[in-house]
Amino acid sequence: MGFSLRGKEDSFMYGELHILLILTGGTIGTMVCEDGKRRLPSSGESAEPVLLNRLREQEPEIRFFAEIHTPYEVLSEHMTLGHLEKLAKCLRSEDLTKYDGVFITHGSDTLAFTAVFLGELMRGCPVPVFLLAAQRPLEDPESNGVENARAALHLMETWEDYIRVREDEFASGFINDIQGGGIKAGNGLRDPGLSPVYVPYRNSDGMYLHRAEELRQCQPGTDDFFSGGMQSLKKSSDGRYVWPGEWKRQELDGKKQQKLNEETRSGLDEQLPQEATRDGDTVQGSWLVPDISLAPDVLLLHPYVGIRYDCISLEGIRAVVHTMYHSSTAPKELVGFLDRCREAGVPCYILPCDPENFHYETTAELLEHGAIPIGGMSVESAYMRLVMNRLPE
Repeated sequence: MGFSLRGKEDSFMYGELHILLILTGGTIGTMVCEDGKRRLPSSGESAEPVLLNRLREQEPEIRFFAEIHTPYEVLSEHMTLGHLEKLAKCLRSEDLTKYDGVFITHGSDTLAFTAVFLGELMRGCPVPVFLLAAQRPLEDPESNGVENARAALHLMETWEDYIRVREDEFASGFINDIQGGGIKAGNGLRDPGLSPVYVPYRNSDGMYLHRAEELRQCQPGTDDFFSGGMQSLKKSSDGRYVWPGEWKRQELDGKKQQKLNEETRSGLDEQLPQEATRDGDTVQGSWLVPDISLAPDVLLLHPYVGIRYDCISLEGIRAVVHTMYHSSTAPKELVGFLDRCREAGVPCYILPCDPENFHYETTAELLEHGAIPIGGMSVESAYMRLVMNRLPE
C-alpha cells in the first residue's frame, strides 16, 4: 500500500516510498560477538540490511526504496559536536524533496541531544525525519528496533494526510505551538511552529511518539524515553500506527510565549539559505539544511553535595548551563561562581527556574548575582540551543 510521490523524479516507482536512510551506529546497528559483547560492524560488514529486510518481511504491502548514507558509525556514548556537524553536512548534501522521508539510526545514550539538535536544525523541512534507536541489537528477539522503524514507516506513509489536517487546524487558530517562529516550506510542512523531526520509540508499556526537540535522556536503569509532549501511538484496524489526534502542550502566559516566538523567529531569519527568500511565513525556492558550525564552548553543570566550583575553569567557555534541584535551588557556593562568570563575561543560565514563581530566598540571591533563569524547557534543549546559538546571551 503506497501512494503517489508528488514531485518525485520519474526514475522512482509510482507508489513507492523513497527513503533516505542515514546510518550513524548505535545499538540498533550493532552485532553481538561470541563473547556476548556488542560491536559495530567492521568494514565490509553491515547490520543495517537486517533492519530493511525485517521491515519488508513485516510490511509486504508497503513498497519502499532506501538510499543509504553513512557519514560515520559510532557507539552513541562517543558522539561529539563534530559528529553532529557531519550529520548536518550529510543532510545538506541531499535534495530532501526527492524523498518521502528520512530515517536516521542512532544510539540511545545520547539520542536526546541529537534529537534536539535535529529538531531545531530541520525546522521548515518539507519531509518528515525519524530518529530510530533500539534498546537491544536487532538480532535479539526482545529488541524494539524493528517495531520503532515500523511505526516510522506507517507515519511516513500518511504524512501528507497528517500535515493537511494540521494545516486546517492552524488555519482555524487551533494550533499555538510554544516554540513559535518556524517557517513554512512551499511544498511540505505547513504549520510554521513545528519541526518535522520525530522519535517513535516503544517503551516497556507501549509505543510513543516524541517531538525531537522535547526528548529527554533515558534515565539509568531503564530503557524508556520520555518527553514533555509525548503521545501514545495507537494502531488502526488494519494494524498500522496512526498519528496522534493532538499533542499535549505546555502552557505559557502571553509574555513568555511572545518572547519565545521572537527569539526563535530571529534565529531562523539569520539561518535562511541564500537560495531562499522570505515572504511572510513562506520560504520561496529550495529548502536547504542550514549550514552550521558547532563549538564545544558551552559548559553543562549539575549540582551535587560537595561540588567544587573553584575547580571549574571558565577558560574558553562561552556560556554555562547550570541545572537546579527540583525546588529550583542550588548550593550557596554557586553565588561565587556566578560572580566569576559575570567578571569573565560568561552568561550562566539556570533551569528549571521561573523568575516569577520560586519559593526560596536562595534562588533570589542567584538571580541577583546574574543567573539567567530558563523555564519550560528541558536541559537537553537548553544546552543544544545554546551550542547552536539559538538562545540569547
